[in-house]
Amino acid sequence: MEPDVLLKRYSVGDRDFAGIRLRRGNLSRCILTGVDFSRADLTDAALQSTNLQGADLRGAILTGVNLSQADLRGADLRGVILISADLRWVSLRKANLTGADLSRANLANADLSEANLTGAQLSEAILRDANLTLTDLTLAELERANLTRANLTEAYLRGADLTDAVLRESQLLQANLRGANLSAANLQQANLERAILIGANLRRARLEEANLREVAFKEANLRHACLDKANLVGADLRGVSLAQALLRGADLSSAILIGANLMGANLSGADLRGANLIEAILTGASLNGVDLRAVDMSEAILPDGYLCE
Repeated sequence: MEPDVLLKRYSVGDRDFAGIRLRRGNLSRCILTGVDFSRADLTDAALQSTNLQGADLRGAILTGVNLSQADLRGADLRGVILISADLRWVSLRKANLTGADLSRANLANADLSEANLTGAQLSEAILRDANLTLTDLTLAELERANLTRANLTEAYLRGADLTDAVLRESQLLQANLRGANLSAANLQQANLERAILIGANLRRARLEEANLREVAFKEANLRHACLDKANLVGADLRGVSLAQALLRGADLSSAILIGANLMGANLSGADLRGANLIEAILTGASLNGVDLRAVDMSEAILPDGYLCE
């Protein structure tokens, strides 16, 4: 279908364009609110600055489409294919993107607040400076995605895969990352205050200077992670594996490390005032410059292998 034919039909009240083929069509800056583009083939179409509020795009093919600055608030995009699509500055607030494929899509500065991205494919997607506040990313695939400075405040990322993702300076305040895979992810200077990371995999993650105050890390895997100068005040690290982790200059005051595995960890210059290290394993750990006088180390295994009475 040609764009002018579609626009003429829309102008007289037609909204049903399900299954149409509009490859490389230009509908930029048009008003198409409430349109039905379900199962449509819009490959490489130009839709920048187009108003598609409340549109039905279920199962549509949008590979390579330009939707930069488009308005898709409340749109239904379940199962859409948006591989390598241009979605810069797009508004997808409260949109439904369940199961959508956004691999390698550019979503820089996009508004995805309160959107549903459950099970969405976002591997290698660009989400720099994007707004993902209260967004549902349960079981989403975000491997190697770029989320630098993204706002993920109170986002739901349970079971999400963020392997090798970049989250430098991102906001993850009170985000739920229970069981998420963050292995080798870059979270330098990120804010995760009061976030939930219970059972998460953070093996080899980079968390230098990150704000991890009061984070729930219970039973998480932080083996070989770098937490130099991180703020871990009051963090719950019960049963956590921190073997070979770097915690140089980290603030662990009032942290709960009951039963934590710190074998070979480097805690040089760390602040452990008021920390609870009952039954912690510190075999081979480096504690240079650490004041342990106010630390509860009952039944802990000390760096030299001896049991603390």
